[in-house]
Amino acid sequence: MNTFEDPLTAGPSNTSKSLGKAQGFYVLNSFTEFTLFHLFTANITEGDFKGTVDIFGQVREVDPVRYLTVIGGTGTFLGARGLASCTLVDIDHTPPAKWTLSFDLDLYY
Repeated sequence: MNTFEDPLTAGPSNTSKSLGKAQGFYVLNSFTEFTLFHLFTANITEGDFKGTVDIFGQVREVDPVRYLTVIGGTGTFLGARGLASCTLVDIDHTPPAKWTLSFDLDLYY
């Protein structure tokens, strides 16, 4: 099990506008492939929309698009449900590994 607190930005670059932090944990959940179970909160503190979005689901490294479930939110995102589509932008396998991911959210209230 690993915990993380990573920057949440408007784009994939380190110089993109900061929106907040992604905070959560992931667990390796397969003996045969690189598959992770993620549970995290996107804590959005900057911009026009502020609040949290709670996301969970399985991420397989080999999938070009990973679909995770939005299970709730607070603030502007109060009661949100929906789908978080995740794509890999970049990965640096040098320990500690660093992933750059892009998320598209389809939210329903």
